[in-house]
Amino acid sequence: MPRYSDELIEEVRQSNDIVDVISQYVHLKRSGRNYFGLCPFHNEKSPSFSVSPDKQIFHCFGCGVGGNVFTFLMKIEGINFVEAVQTLAEKANIQLPTLENNADTAKEILKSKVLKVNEIAANFYHENLYLPESKIAQEYIKKRKLSNETLKSFKIGFSGKFDELYQKLKKEGFQDPEILESGLVNKNERGQYIDRYRNRLMFPICDARGKVIAFGGRVLDDSKPKYINSPENIAYSKGRNLFGLNVAKKQGHLQQLLIVEGYMDVISLHQRGITNVVAPLGTALTQQQGWLLRKNAEQIILSFDSDEAGLNAKIRALDILQDMGCDIRILQMEGAKDPDEYIIKYGNARFKNLIDKALSVIEFKVKILKQNLNLESTNDKIKFLNEIAKLIAKVDNSIEREVYIEKIAKEYEISKEAIYAEVNKLTYSDAKSEKILERAKPVIKHKESEEQVSRSSKNKRKHYIINTFNGGIKHL
Repeated sequence: MPRYSDELIEEVRQSNDIVDVISQYVHLKRSGRNYFGLCPFHNEKSPSFSVSPDKQIFHCFGCGVGGNVFTFLMKIEGINFVEAVQTLAEKANIQLPTLENNADTAKEILKSKVLKVNEIAANFYHENLYLPESKIAQEYIKKRKLSNETLKSFKIGFSGKFDELYQKLKKEGFQDPEILESGLVNKNERGQYIDRYRNRLMFPICDARGKVIAFGGRVLDDSKPKYINSPENIAYSKGRNLFGLNVAKKQGHLQQLLIVEGYMDVISLHQRGITNVVAPLGTALTQQQGWLLRKNAEQIILSFDSDEAGLNAKIRALDILQDMGCDIRILQMEGAKDPDEYIIKYGNARFKNLIDKALSVIEFKVKILKQNLNLESTNDKIKFLNEIAKLIAKVDNSIEREVYIEKIAKEYEISKEAIYAEVNKLTYSDAKSEKILERAKPVIKHKESEEQVSRSSKNKRKHYIINTFNGGIKHL
């Protein structure tokens, strides 16, 4: 079975510092010789996820997961060992030899075939867009003023009738199992193979490296449903990818990434010069998508639709991204229901101005809080002050905390002293509670002797280091 040599794997591992790699996904703080953060593999409020720069391994004392840099990337990206080696080799500019038939299981062989099916389908749909019989799609493209450059960047296409794609794939030599697994073709009760997408504008969905992993299809008449998206399959997990990220990454390192709701929001903004934009894939923002955002940009700007669903989506996304230590801003938009409509209506310069004026998390939450309270009422104003104090008490940076207090005191006519008093009370209370809990932890559990605990810990640690250090090799 073809494989990379142990020496090459070790070179890739040594060329990728585990702290640097994990820091792209997890907000780490140094404590002694190690780094700690919130574990990305289970929910927790106190950091138990440890990264050792000396040993180049990680370990979570909460859920027990651990390993080396390959193990981490495999788990967090949902990829296999070979893909992890290839990703890290590319990051370190290490040239890998070509491996033929490197998939070591039937599942991985099927995945590679499905990806090839998707690539052929994307080209087929894109070429269809320019045919005379695709007039309805061409009229829609003209109406939306999408340039040929934009069509090529996103490889937008048009699906044909009945089984045109199926026939094309069969001519290319693909078998029914991989065609059906792709989700592009369905088999009906009479045993006929019918294209899932017919007479729809097609949006290929790519992973961060540009591989076509799925599709979204939009009707161009009054048919329902308006959009059909690929089902999850061996090559596609909608919660692990972001539409448009592969295009946004072409600009190089990103200072900001703007999150919008739909395909056309991404494409319309890109068409008008806002190229650092992505969208979730028909779902609320997931933790895996949050890791992708944190990995690829220094600041995340949320710009969901201005309706109630959009507001709820912002709040859910905030909770996820805040736990990851992301620098987050919230774009406030009036006069349009979504970014697509706004930029067409008001233009690029005005939309960029919205980005520049995007609110911080504290400012956004204070604004939402204010909308639900009557500040003319004494009781509501007291509640407002208490809730503001809770928000500010969570801010670690003392300078940032002071700026917020100054601004909120001035804007809402609340004395700075009152806000400081409440914030300090909460901060002191939290610190005291943590100390009490720390003291309450038993030194020895389950009546084990200190000697037994020490011996057990040393053996587990030795066994853990040996296995995780060499764990990557076993996956080949």
